[in-house]
Amino acid sequence: MRPEGSLLAGRAIWLVVPPAYFGLQLAVVAAWPVPYEFLHHTVSDLGWTTCTTEQRPGGVLRSCSPRHAWFNSGGIVLYLLLALGAVLLRGLSTRPRWFVALWAVIAVFGIATSLVPGDVSIELHSLLAVPLFLATLAVLVLSAATMRGTFAGRAAAVTAVISVIGLAGLVLALGGRGPVGLMERLAAETVYLWVFTVAVVSRGRSSARSAPHPVEGRSGGSRAGLPW
Repeated sequence: MRPEGSLLAGRAIWLVVPPAYFGLQLAVVAAWPVPYEFLHHTVSDLGWTTCTTEQRPGGVLRSCSPRHAWFNSGGIVLYLLLALGAVLLRGLSTRPRWFVALWAVIAVFGIATSLVPGDVSIELHSLLAVPLFLATLAVLVLSAATMRGTFAGRAAAVTAVISVIGLAGLVLALGGRGPVGLMERLAAETVYLWVFTVAVVSRGRSSARSAPHPVEGRSGGSRAGLPW
């Protein structure tokens, strides 16, 4: 596929995935017979296959997700699409191999957490979630570093800071000092806002990839300018 076509296809995929992801959550939440508390319930609770009442760090929570199959199967599809979009958009990063590798890690462990819901094995589910969180933060940091001077790079830096705050807050929340659900979302879901931003700001710039202009680097050499 030509660079222009690759950019357009990747942008289209990343434009669709974020609203589809959040829309899927709302559709699953709508079927809950008990209240879903966004501050305290985790995203993973949407994929639990059984109805439970548990003592959580923030108190007693009831969980019941009749549409858990929607969430788990939908998650698998969306993680695959995220990775495909990254492959198609790898030319937007000056470290394309690292960019694709990190998105591959996100996809693999995101799919793994979908295949092993928390009520099946909370230990394994939690273990699989750790590299997912870390790779999500890493891809934002890498993007901020390799896309400096662009709107997408600045957006990546902002979302990376939010993710760090979320991860720190999540550690505290798991110890009973804060809303687990909110902190988890700040740590892991702000990347979807960045993905959507990339899809929007790269619009109409595919022609720049086919005719790059040199940009002076620190070493005095030149490199192709990013298309956005």
